[in-house]
Amino acid sequence: MSSHIGDNSAAARNRAPIYEALGPRLSPGARVLEIGSGQAVHARYITAQRPDIVWQMSETPAGMATLCNSLDREPITSQPAPITLDVRKAWPTSQYTMIFGANVAHIMPMAAVQALFEHSAPALAAGGSLCLYGPFFDIQQTTGVGNQRFDTALRARDPAMGLRTRQALDALAEAAGLVPAACEVMPQDNRLLIWSKDDAS
Repeated sequence: MSSHIGDNSAAARNRAPIYEALGPRLSPGARVLEIGSGQAVHARYITAQRPDIVWQMSETPAGMATLCNSLDREPITSQPAPITLDVRKAWPTSQYTMIFGANVAHIMPMAAVQALFEHSAPALAAGGSLCLYGPFFDIQQTTGVGNQRFDTALRARDPAMGLRTRQALDALAEAAGLVPAACEVMPQDNRLLIWSKDDAS
């Protein structure tokens, strides 16, 4: 199962606001691991703005052909070749400044979301950040109608899918040794959730 469901147009719409939010957190020479790169929309856009950073694209085994086809049509020659990554299995041994995923948490089964947090913590350098963008529920706030409908549609398609609550993700982060750093409001009822790895970790 690919980590994206026909979201290329959404990625194109949201790439600029995502970069505006992530940009200040990308130190010179930052190393980023993107979870579920889709058609490389974010990789292409952000590295064009920040050629100094290293952006490691990844996709699930099922999604790799789509990613590679996109890169064949429009190569990103200045960045590493994409890697196949099932978040529940072995991860690369490199250390990253940031791990980023757009619209992946509601597509993955919850066991994979848990694995994402568990593997992110050791893969992050001290002071690094895990950043997830997408629609999320918040038990302390009224849920928008659009997100309710989206969640219902996802669960009808596959009961393992569905929007996750910020509080559930915070609990996974805490168990993995990451701490909440930001919850930024984004366009179209999305959020950018950020957890950080303590400098002393």
